[in-house]
Amino acid sequence: MERKDIIAIAEGLRMIEEGVEKIQGVMKEKKIKSIKDIAAELIPVFQAHDDSLCEDVIKHLG
Repeated sequence: MERKDIIAIAEGLRMIEEGVEKIQGVMKEKKIKSIKDIAAELIPVFQAHDDSLCEDVIKHLG
């Protein structure tokens, strides 16, 4: 593995850590106890909206 590979992995791990912190913050604020509970809340939201919500999420992530 080259230096640039190690740096890329470290950056990816930092991004994962930041993502976990964001998820945990929302979970704490909304008093959600598990990832399963998050899915239970998100699935109906996505099903109830038209494709524009999915598109907005995809654009935000892209």
